[in-house]
Amino acid sequence: MLAFVLQGARRLASKGRPLDQQPFLILGAGLTGLSAAHHFGEGARVLESLDQVGGKARTRERQGARFDITGHWLHLRDPYMLEWVPKLPGLTLQKHDRKARIFSHGVYTLYPFQANTFGLPPTVARECLQGFVDARLHDLESGIAPRQRPEPETFEDWILQKFGAGIAEHFMVPYNQKIWTAHPRELSARWCDRYIPVPKVEDVIAGAVGASREALGYNAHFLYPPSGRGIQELADAVHRDTDAPIELEVKVTAIDLANKRVQRADGRWEHYQTLLTSLPLPVAIDLAAQVAPLPQAVAEARSRLQSTFVAHLDVLAKGSNHDQKGPWDGDGQPHWTYFPEARFPFYRVGSFSAVEPNMTDGDTRNFYVEFAHRGGFNPMDQFDAVAAGLSDAGLIDGPDAIIDCWGESIAHAYVLNDEHHGAARDLLVDWLASHSVLSAGRYGNWEYSAMEDALLHGRRAAAWARERLG
Repeated sequence: MLAFVLQGARRLASKGRPLDQQPFLILGAGLTGLSAAHHFGEGARVLESLDQVGGKARTRERQGARFDITGHWLHLRDPYMLEWVPKLPGLTLQKHDRKARIFSHGVYTLYPFQANTFGLPPTVARECLQGFVDARLHDLESGIAPRQRPEPETFEDWILQKFGAGIAEHFMVPYNQKIWTAHPRELSARWCDRYIPVPKVEDVIAGAVGASREALGYNAHFLYPPSGRGIQELADAVHRDTDAPIELEVKVTAIDLANKRVQRADGRWEHYQTLLTSLPLPVAIDLAAQVAPLPQAVAEARSRLQSTFVAHLDVLAKGSNHDQKGPWDGDGQPHWTYFPEARFPFYRVGSFSAVEPNMTDGDTRNFYVEFAHRGGFNPMDQFDAVAAGLSDAGLIDGPDAIIDCWGESIAHAYVLNDEHHGAARDLLVDWLASHSVLSAGRYGNWEYSAMEDALLHGRRAAAWARERLG
C-alpha cells in the first residue's frame, strides 16, 4: 500500500504539481486578504510581511493613546456586508453622524463645501453661488432644445460642469491639487461620481442661507468600534472568524508565474494553484520581474502607473475634544477637517478621540495630519507648520499643547486616475490573471476605494479561486 501511495506521489510531482502546492495562497493580511481567506475556507493560506493583521487598517498605541493609520471610518452599503460584518465575533460597531468641516478664509463651514457656503465672506459666497448657477444655466438655451455638453474628460472639466468657477477656485481645485499632487486638468473624470457629492440646486440654495442638509455624500454616516482599540478591531474580528493559517513577518521577494510559486526572504519557495496578491499592483509586477523578463507591453503598462505617498503626523495633545470650545458650531471638535488653502501644507486633519473618546485617556486628544507627496518628504520636518496650523484652526490650545508626535509615509496611498490609468491597470491585471494570479483590493486593483470595497474584493477573490480550481 505504501509503495502505491509513493508511486502516486511521484506521478503527481512529475506533472509539475508539487506535493505542497497550496490551492489558494494569499499575499497580504489586510482586509482583502483576510476576507478572501474567510470566504474561501479550507485550502487558503495567508502570508503577511508585518507582525499583525490589518494592512493599512491597523491601530498602534502610543503613550496610552491609540492611532489608526490615518482615518479609517467604515461605511457599509452592500447588503451582504451589512449582514456579515456586524455579526463578526467580538466586534462592536457604533454608528456616527459625520461631523466634517472645511477651514478656509479663517472660518469653519460645513462639508461638503459645494452645498455649504453660508459663513464664508460674502464676496466668496457670492462667487461660489453665482458660479454654480451659471454652470447649471449653461445647459439651458433660450429656445426649444437644450444645448448638450460633451462628457467631461478631465477632473477639471467635471468640476467646472458640476459646480462652476467659484467653487472650483475656492475649494475644488486647490484641495484636489493638494491631495493628488497634480492639477485636476491632469486627471480623468471617470472616478468622480461615486465619491464627490453633487448637490441639487435646492441644497446649494439652502446651504447658502444657513439651512443646510448636511448629510450629503457616501460618508454621511459611518461605523467605528467604541472600545477605544481602534479600527484594528475590524481586522481582528475577520481574523478570528477565519480558519485559514496566517503567517506573519513573511516577506515575499519574487513571484515565479511560470512555476506557480513565490519566494520568501529566507529563500524558500511556496507553491500554489491560485494566488491572490493584495500588494500594490506595481509591486506585484516587480516581484514577477525578479524571475523572468516582462513582456514589452507589460513593462510599458507598469511604467504608466502613478500614485502619491501620504505622509502623516500622529499628534497627541493636551485637553479633551468634547470639553474644548472652538470656532466651529458648538458641537465639539470636528471628526475631520479639510484645508484647501496653500498656507496650510497639510490637506486634512482628523481626530480619533473626537469620534471615540476612549481612543485616549480622557485628558488628551489625538489627531492625524495628512500631507500628499511624490517622495523625499519627511513629515517631521513639518512640525512647526503643523503646530501653528492646528493652533490657527483652534484645534489645539497653542503649539505648547502638543505632547508628542510621530511621522511616517504610506507608499501608493492614492492612485492617480490619469489618461493612462484604466488601460494600463486592466492590461496588468489581465496578464496576471492569465497566470492564475488575481491582483485585488484597493492597492492590488489600483483604484480609489474604501474598506467595504476591500472586504468585497476578498469575497470575490475567493469565488474566483474556487472557479479556477473547479
